[in-house]
Amino acid sequence: MRTTTALAFARGLRGLAAAAVVAFAAGCSTDDLLQVERPDVIPPESLQGALGATALYNGAIGDMAFAQGNFSGLMLASGLFSDEFRFGGTPPEVRQFDLGAIQVENAFSQGIWLNMHRGRQAAEKAAVAVAAVNAADGRVAELKGLAALATIWIGETYCSGTPFSDFGPPEVFGAPLSTQQTMDRAITLINEGQAFAAATPRVKNFLAVLKGRALLNNGQFAAAATAVASVPIDFVYEFFYSAADARTQNTMKGFIYDFDYMSVSDGEGGNGLNYASANDPRVPVTQDFGPVSRFDGRTPMFQFPLYNSFGSPIINASGKEAVLIKAEAALQANNISVWLARLNEVRATRTDLPGLTDPGTAAARVNLMFRERAFWMFATAHRLGDMRRLVRQYSRASNTIFPTGPYHKDQLTRGNQASIIIPQTEQNNPNYSASACDPTKA
Repeated sequence: MRTTTALAFARGLRGLAAAAVVAFAAGCSTDDLLQVERPDVIPPESLQGALGATALYNGAIGDMAFAQGNFSGLMLASGLFSDEFRFGGTPPEVRQFDLGAIQVENAFSQGIWLNMHRGRQAAEKAAVAVAAVNAADGRVAELKGLAALATIWIGETYCSGTPFSDFGPPEVFGAPLSTQQTMDRAITLINEGQAFAAATPRVKNFLAVLKGRALLNNGQFAAAATAVASVPIDFVYEFFYSAADARTQNTMKGFIYDFDYMSVSDGEGGNGLNYASANDPRVPVTQDFGPVSRFDGRTPMFQFPLYNSFGSPIINASGKEAVLIKAEAALQANNISVWLARLNEVRATRTDLPGLTDPGTAAARVNLMFRERAFWMFATAHRLGDMRRLVRQYSRASNTIFPTGPYHKDQLTRGNQASIIIPQTEQNNPNYSASACDPTKA
């Protein structure tokens, strides 16, 4: 095989040399031979006008979907770092997310960080381009929402003290923002989007739910409920994927079904919820390939069939989330009857869920509130933010919320991180210091 490959390579070189002789004979230079057509790449000068703005709009949606569902995407990070999934594969850098002990130089972490910021920047720049063609174009509102979603992701995922830079031109290095400042930044983008009267009802509802989510992260519960007051319960905003190529795939399918990277957790680390054994129709599980991982032979494996295809969509905002936001606001106001009615309003959208009753104590009500959120929004990149809110807003200790103690394999012990550390690549930013990021704090 080696000889055949070498001969083919040699013949290729002779063919290239012959082509060069012909080119020179025709008066061409070697530079002409090295000019390759790239029909899949749009040069910057072509991104002007209406067609260019549409290309940037579509590209921003693609970049955001990629940042969430790609191999180095948010779903891998938040699913493993929270109590939703446990790791059944072998790569040590992925295992660090499940351990809650991510190193600053982790290559997966760097890719996830950069992809989220690329998605945010793509949406922000596309909004400018679309507005330059038509200042009233309703697509600007959606792009503002997408930029806000990325900003919320970053604030919910990473430690307080997160910089927001602009790759330019010109390049601008951002200064660290606290979690509250990050959510304020998202709310500003949402407010700008809500100013567009031409936005479709779908986009208006998307912006409303995002605003409620950001306000919830800032502890502004009543304002969050007001923000989502008019969102219908059947509303859904999701990213769509395709099996066509690696860039458009929802790779959760690969993580769950092909690589055994992610198994639905069950009481992970003592504190995790019992997703796999709850027999709850909102988090269905199967064991299609046996009881344990095919890769490490140790991890109990439960597949999540809602992500059994590279084309499976991921929900990012919904009317159910809006009702849950209103429920939490009622709980904060100590209006227990309204709180319980809201929870049962969402459960009534299914025929296979019984109604809830008041568990009777303040702590148990908080537990139920966050359990309902966890099961309704399982594997949609909401849970990590909620776990951190339980620490910040409800005064729970991190070691009572995040998985702790001995790891389920490799004779390891879990770390004490309560947020994902900002990766080493950001240390090129002169405005950022690694001391600004304390991943042990929520």
